[in-house]
Formats: sequence, C-alpha cells, structure tokens
Amino acid sequence: MEPTVDRPAPQVTVTDIRTLLDSSAELPVLYINYGPGDDDTEAELDVWAAGLVYQPDIVLTHATALDQLGEEPSGETIAAFLPRVQKAVDQMISVRGM
Repeated sequence: MEPTVDRPAPQVTVTDIRTLLDSSAELPVLYINYGPGDDDTEAELDVWAAGLVYQPDIVLTHATALDQLGEEPSGETIAAFLPRVQKAVDQMISVRGM
C-alpha cells in the first residue's frame, strides 16, 4: 500500500536522522507525529523519548540507527540509509490511513 493523497507520508531527511543520533532524550526515537486532532492532520516526523511516544508510531530507535550507521556516520552513509527508513514511514502511513 502507498500513502494516500489525504495523508501524504512525511519525507525522511538526513536532518531527521542526525536529530535522532544527536538527541539527548532518554532512549530517543524517530516517530510519526500525527498531531493533535483528526485523521486529517498532516503527519510529520519528530524525535522524542521512547517512553512518551505511542509505540506503533515509532519508525526508528536511536539504538537501531547506531547499529546500522555507526557512531559518527557521514552524510553519504545516512543518505544511503534513507530509502529504508522512508519505506517504513510509507508503510506506517498506509496502515494508519485505512
């Protein structure tokens, strides 16, 4: 399934991954923030502490990012990783949009 026109998937960027890697939050995660409202709200990506995020909205954990990218990944390494993360975001938006 692909994201719908009603709810386009947010695009994962190098900045999103860097924010996750640099976060000082306890057990930081990259997650889809659907906003406070109806299902019509445009989704966006955000980084926050895992304990404060609805589990099904988590796209990527800090630990997984470190495992996949290493301690100090280059921009090229992160850019090569983005399609995998984007695929997860697209799938999560599609499932939620049903």
